[in-house]
Amino acid sequence: MSLTFASTLRAEALKFRHAAPARIAVLMALPMPLLGAMPVHGYQSFSAWNYWYTLFLPIALSLLVACVAQADARMRMRGAFGLGVPLGRAWWAKAVWCLALLALSNLVVFALYLTGSAFSAQGVTAAGAATMLCCAGVNTLTAAWMIPAGLFFTVRAGMLAGVFIPLAVQLVGAFAWSIIPLPQLFPPSASTVIPTSFIPVLPSGEPLSADMALGGALAADGTLTVAGLAVCAIAFAVLTAATATWFAHSEER
Repeated sequence: MSLTFASTLRAEALKFRHAAPARIAVLMALPMPLLGAMPVHGYQSFSAWNYWYTLFLPIALSLLVACVAQADARMRMRGAFGLGVPLGRAWWAKAVWCLALLALSNLVVFALYLTGSAFSAQGVTAAGAATMLCCAGVNTLTAAWMIPAGLFFTVRAGMLAGVFIPLAVQLVGAFAWSIIPLPQLFPPSASTVIPTSFIPVLPSGEPLSADMALGGALAADGTLTVAGLAVCAIAFAVLTAATATWFAHSEER
């Protein structure tokens, strides 16, 4: 009997519960917030959060996605075949599990910054907690496109391709945001630009006070921010659906 999607996702989570992907998700999320979350002279450094989602997050995500894909690629998906799971559904379960690990990473960063804010000049506030939680959600959604891309390239061309191709696209897009006409609508650039609407840091990693005009311009257009997040969600769904279809057909052949 074919398992439901929830059962397939649960099996995926149990398989990797104590494996490298979960450890990568947690451990890679620690260095930057540990450097920036504790206030200095009463204020937290949100530049460290920027370094997290601009550099550390793409590296961590590329590694954990490749690990998830490589584990079953070595066994030619025998686990899915043995359980009677359609391969397209198994692929979706992998993508959603990776998305959950990505969310976990960002929640670790959020939790450390929220804890640190208790020692800041203004303390913990509902508004501050809400905006930081929103930023964690934004960091998750804007990087999500890397998951189906990483799964695809790992299965198709090996672990090195699965790690470095999505990572290269993400990093180039993140650092080239200023030359893209509407960076909010291009997921790799959106991951650097949209967080400025929620935390006081510029895409360059400088404090918002370094260029209030730029920061205000990036944060002012709420419609463009919402549209960018919608594009990121659609990119994840479309890429996952397309690669799931490819994987199911390729294994059938």
